[in-house]
Amino acid sequence: MKTPRSGFGETTFGNCITFTIDGQQNFRLVYEKIKEAKKSIYILNYDLDPDLRLIREGNALQSLWITDLVASRCKPESSSIGSEEDTSNSNRSSSYDNLHNDSKNNNMKYRQYFHNHTLQNLLIQKANQKVDIKIIVWEPRSIIRRLPGIKKRGLEGREKKVQVIKEAAKHVSVEKYITIYLDSKAPVLTSGFHEKIIIIDNEIGFCGGQDLSQDKWDTSDHDFDSPLRDSGGDPWHDVQVMVKGPILWDLIYHFNQRWVYSIWKDIRQVKKIVKASSIGSYLSSISSSFILSPDLFADKGDVEITALRTWKQLSEENNNDAYDNKNIHYGSEGSNSIQSWYDAMFRKAKHSIYIEDQFLFQDKAITRILVNRLREEKNLKMITVGPMEPNLPGLIFSVLSKESINDINNNLAALRKVGEGRVKTYSLISQHNRLKQKRKQIYVHSKLLIVDDKWITIGSANTDRDGFKDSTEFDLGIVSANVAQELRVKLWCEHLKTDDTVDYSSQQSSRYSDNADNLYNFEEGFEAWEKLAEDNGKRVQTHESIRGHVYYYNFQEMNYPPPYQQAKGGNKFRLF
Repeated sequence: MKTPRSGFGETTFGNCITFTIDGQQNFRLVYEKIKEAKKSIYILNYDLDPDLRLIREGNALQSLWITDLVASRCKPESSSIGSEEDTSNSNRSSSYDNLHNDSKNNNMKYRQYFHNHTLQNLLIQKANQKVDIKIIVWEPRSIIRRLPGIKKRGLEGREKKVQVIKEAAKHVSVEKYITIYLDSKAPVLTSGFHEKIIIIDNEIGFCGGQDLSQDKWDTSDHDFDSPLRDSGGDPWHDVQVMVKGPILWDLIYHFNQRWVYSIWKDIRQVKKIVKASSIGSYLSSISSSFILSPDLFADKGDVEITALRTWKQLSEENNNDAYDNKNIHYGSEGSNSIQSWYDAMFRKAKHSIYIEDQFLFQDKAITRILVNRLREEKNLKMITVGPMEPNLPGLIFSVLSKESINDINNNLAALRKVGEGRVKTYSLISQHNRLKQKRKQIYVHSKLLIVDDKWITIGSANTDRDGFKDSTEFDLGIVSANVAQELRVKLWCEHLKTDDTVDYSSQQSSRYSDNADNLYNFEEGFEAWEKLAEDNGKRVQTHESIRGHVYYYNFQEMNYPPPYQQAKGGNKFRLF
């Protein structure tokens, strides 16, 4: 690191990034990196299931090669799955090759092998190797856990899940290496601690929308009734990024502050470690493994990243006090807040906006900014992808927190109106393999923004009031034109379900072939989405199978039938 860090949220350079798409890739890479951990594993998660199977049998054995991932240039280093700059098919990881070859000879053996690869077993294995494991999990408040429909929204209690891991660790006498805190003191009644962060050996970090919980594993095919998903689980779409380089400082710093808050439940204790020199003081309780040497954050690649967050409590406290460094801002206010970043990205947008979000534009302030930008930039086009049925709170929660499906529908309608054909809102649908009229939604849980094929925003925050104001969230603002475009095209090929494959023989010149090639041009891709959505609308009208996964979110407005009987799409939520 060329200069010492003075605080959270400074722009960092020389980072390396690797994107994974959907649970099969997300969990597989997390598994491999945790398995390699030598000193420490820090997990900050919205939910955590000890029985979560990170690796699954069947075609999971064959699907994740390093060449499948969208990655930036990285400096060479040894890795069990191959380094990110190694993108030739001839240099696949030997560990993956061995699994693939062995599975052909003894598939039953590996069915059992993967069945045993649960999160709990992996953590116990690392604790047995004396790896320091610290975990923070959000625990919804007791009053919330008594409300109807909590399981569907993932609001059930976490205490029993955590206790299972603690008992397992105690059983094999490694309990001193695993510390887990439940944290329920969220800023407001209906908000939560929503981050999804993993830090391994202070050298590798994960950030994105993927929770370490059941029902979130899926392949990028999103098969209607895949036997590999958890029992009762539906098709699920998520995106995650792995980072290396100077940005790790910010992940560790944020985790350290959250760790202190989880212990003391007092924001004043967090204020005591605001200075960078304090980082790690609470994370070295059992060993001296927490060493923040400059080498840990040396340049690993060529990507610019800024850490972003929402933390209402810290923001409110800091606004009441003066600090020596006036350039540092925290929580919901300041230049490194997630809301401020989205504000800046929308004001910069000139040509294209692509966004995947669970609760699209529930926030009215961000919607107004984008409405103005669409009026200013007449060539700006936008595609949004969200759930056909976002599981926003209904009757009770709408009264308590004023969150409503109406906000999403009204704000998206406002964007479509001002865009005059330049704004399209879609959802993703899974088609049954044999029954033409049987479909269901692919639940879009990712929180991803790509602007002008240059700026990427990824993390835990949705574009709603919780994401920008009331919950605690952690995002990364990434600048990389090569990776941004490659990631967008990769996602579009999945959603449009092209049959083309990716040629990764050259990292700089990797392209999709034939029909997918036009997706590199945003305007041509924009038309491809529109064409497929129109075709699928007609196919549903004539009781045919749809192609790809694309369907209009506002299908009523487009005069098409619902893709499946219960689909709501742009229908307004009504209290009665």
